[in-house]
Amino acid sequence: FKGIFLGNSRAPCPRAANSQKCIRVGGKHNDLDVVGTDGYHHTFFEMLGSWSFGDYFKREACQLAWQLLTQKYGLNPSRLYVTYFGGDSTLHLEPDLETRDIWREIGIPSDRILPFGTSDNFWEMGPTGPCGPCTEIHIDHVPTRHFAAEKVNKGHDDLTELWNLVFIQYNRSADGSLKELPCHHVDTGMGLERLVAVLQGKRSNYDTDLFHPLFQAIHMNSKHAPMYQGKFSYEDEENIDTSYRILADHARMITVALADGMFPDQNYKLRRVMRKAMLISERKFGVDKGLLTELSNYVAESLGEAYPEIGNNLKQIQLIIRHEEELLHSLRHGATENWQKIVASNPALQRLDNIEMPGLVSGYEELSTYVIDRTTDSNMLPAELIFKLYDTYGLEEGIITQLARIQGFDVDIEGFRNLLNVAKIRSKENFHYQTDGEQLLESLTILANSGVNSTDDTMKYEYRIENDRCLCPELECKVKAILVNGVLVPQVESSTDCSIILDHTNFYHEAGGQESDKGSLTTTNGSAFRVCNVMNIKGYCLHHGSVETNGGIICVGDTVFTQVDGEIRLGNMRNHTATHLLNAALRKILIVTCQKSSHVTQSNLVFDFSVYGETFTSNNLEQLEDLVKRCVGASVPVKRSTITADKMFSLENVTLVPGEVYPEQGIHIIEVTVGDNLTSREACCGTHVLNTGDIKDFCIVGVRTAGSGTRSLRAVTGDYAQASHIAGQEMNAQVERLVAQVEHFINSQSTAEQVESLDAKLQEVKQKIKNNSQTLPYLVSSRLLEKLDILARKLKENARGILRDALESEMHQLLNVDKQPSYVVHFLQCSSQMDSVPLQKATRLYPHIPILLVAYSEGVLKARCCVPKELVKENFSAELWMQSVLQVLKAKGAPPKGQDPHLVYNMKGKKIPAGNVNSLVNQALQEAVRYADQHLRQVLTQAREGNLALNY
Repeated sequence: FKGIFLGNSRAPCPRAANSQKCIRVGGKHNDLDVVGTDGYHHTFFEMLGSWSFGDYFKREACQLAWQLLTQKYGLNPSRLYVTYFGGDSTLHLEPDLETRDIWREIGIPSDRILPFGTSDNFWEMGPTGPCGPCTEIHIDHVPTRHFAAEKVNKGHDDLTELWNLVFIQYNRSADGSLKELPCHHVDTGMGLERLVAVLQGKRSNYDTDLFHPLFQAIHMNSKHAPMYQGKFSYEDEENIDTSYRILADHARMITVALADGMFPDQNYKLRRVMRKAMLISERKFGVDKGLLTELSNYVAESLGEAYPEIGNNLKQIQLIIRHEEELLHSLRHGATENWQKIVASNPALQRLDNIEMPGLVSGYEELSTYVIDRTTDSNMLPAELIFKLYDTYGLEEGIITQLARIQGFDVDIEGFRNLLNVAKIRSKENFHYQTDGEQLLESLTILANSGVNSTDDTMKYEYRIENDRCLCPELECKVKAILVNGVLVPQVESSTDCSIILDHTNFYHEAGGQESDKGSLTTTNGSAFRVCNVMNIKGYCLHHGSVETNGGIICVGDTVFTQVDGEIRLGNMRNHTATHLLNAALRKILIVTCQKSSHVTQSNLVFDFSVYGETFTSNNLEQLEDLVKRCVGASVPVKRSTITADKMFSLENVTLVPGEVYPEQGIHIIEVTVGDNLTSREACCGTHVLNTGDIKDFCIVGVRTAGSGTRSLRAVTGDYAQASHIAGQEMNAQVERLVAQVEHFINSQSTAEQVESLDAKLQEVKQKIKNNSQTLPYLVSSRLLEKLDILARKLKENARGILRDALESEMHQLLNVDKQPSYVVHFLQCSSQMDSVPLQKATRLYPHIPILLVAYSEGVLKARCCVPKELVKENFSAELWMQSVLQVLKAKGAPPKGQDPHLVYNMKGKKIPAGNVNSLVNQALQEAVRYADQHLRQVLTQAREGNLALNY
């Protein structure tokens, strides 16, 4: 309602009452670390509110609140205390005596009307904006106590705030000054959980019927945990009751957040709460998985009537919870050895609820080094170190805070965020050159203070599409400022990189994942400025580039004419609209999915998304591409409407980015409806085609895994997509020709050389597909690669058969002599053509004579020898015989597992350059022959003459 408070928007009604879901896990109102330790803080609660938009004010607000509590709800006034704003000299604000006197007139004793300062009784929306004093009603939870005013606002569990009435009457400017608003408003808030506790006569919110069913469910599903006893602090020795409260509270918060479309992938704080709840479930209640899923059923039963989206989305909620449980389980069991060692040395790190970041170990070591080497006694972690942990090691703000607290440090978050803001500005301004982000901010502040209005870029949405081009009107504009390296200058000459700010423009600046327009600016004197990039910083559109005209000059105050490159604009628009269709198609095909990021350029789009509870398959991909192509072929209008935030939130099925802050006015909704097939409705500031037919064609050309459960799609549109489909058809035809060749070879008598040649062709085509994977349709390339793998296996099996035959033939020729040889020493000539040589099979062909075979394949030399049992002697065995070879080759050997080394012994494979093989093998086999001649003589004396066979 900020716009209403400031008088910029019309109020929907003069007064209203509502109940809204609230989550507090970060920022100004962060109750996460307090939840469970007392009886009234929650991460999720329901806020009962009443509003007056320029209607009633202080008097009526106080009267209505008092009447409701004391008359309708029947609360004893003797249990109530009220506070009011006691003034602040630094803000030049007097005490709110008007409110004090109103309470007195209502009949509240003066000693129960208490003044407090800004922190307790002055409400602010933020650093700037609507604000004003507030008055609070507090309640004593001890009905028999007569007076306890000294406990108000002191953090006591037995006397807490019940209702806050905010009187919005000021607007705070950027300089800190306060100005009266044109109309005064009232915003009151009372926590339902606290009210229920009071009405049910309970001292703790957790003792009400809002939480009892959850406690009972936890007890029923736990392993030997006692029933909830309602103990706090030192009475809760093992923190069992505290764990009950945390788990019940977090189950409510998680279920509600997921029902509202929030995803843990997009919100670290939600994932942190989920993991905290899961770890408590395991450590305190002995339930590894499933308890949080079970509790979501009870939350849906409790809140589903008031918030039907919880029941409607329960299946998706539970699917995401189970997915996160599996993810946490795999992360904890797959933690790196280095991190496990760190945790062993510092067990407090077990409390860390996000250990999946690649830079965690290095970041923790950097932090530890600072702790050891620091030269100051301050326990505040400096902003520069926080930024380094964030920027260099990729640690999130929440993890840095947790690590710091474990080490006993506070964190300078404000300083860190200032550094982060400067870095973002520097990144934005770093188109093709470096600049000083602080200097740029200072220059833009000077412009604003001198009365230069922000750039009006509404004309970027004015265009038409004709003959495959986007036609943007030529605008006549004024140069309002020129910046070189962030410094304001009066003029710029040719070849100097700079940024130009115009009074208005139709160039699209980089935003929403879409790259900016490119084009040119032309002055009346003929100087041309090439626009390479456009960024919006603090409301000013910075057109970055340089003067192209030799001797050209552009000065502040010059008139220029804009020329937006229509081809680049159309490419960006095609891919952006296709991104919306892709997102909508994914949501239709998959049960639960969420967009993580997208990037749109002239030539392609990249879309990253998470998948929960299922695997993203090639069938899904085929459905996805087909659905988007049908939307393109349907040639339906792409509608743009501009609405308020109120209107947007009332629309059904609007795709929003969780956590994104949308303005109150001027929100663009891009909508595409393709009959019953698909509806896409997204809030988006980008530029889009006017009709899905303008996209022309669509093709997914890349799919990759981008983290656990995350997929990244790359797609092309327009001429790029058509070229991709044609290339896919040509490659498919080439592979089919290859299939026919392979089948012919397999069914005919082929030589090893022919098979080798064909395999080389297969590998060549396979590499060609991989090299062109960014331009071929992904489904085509993946299926062709799969087909080529099958062909290669068939070819390899065929080759093995040919080589097996060659091996047997070689062995038969070896032994096909008039007299049977006494032993065999042989180097297999066919082995060089094999990818693996079956030496075991070769030696088994002749089991009755000693045999030693050597083979060389794919750069590796191997050997095997076998000796019949009856020929094994003290000085002759397979092992001893092989040792003569191993010494020459300087290799190692071992018997096959479970076999007798006297009978069988292998040489372990050794890499040897092809040029050295013949010489080494010749030496080794000569030594093997010498050894056999010497040690088999006694056994084979009679067979010696003419019967020895030396084959190598």
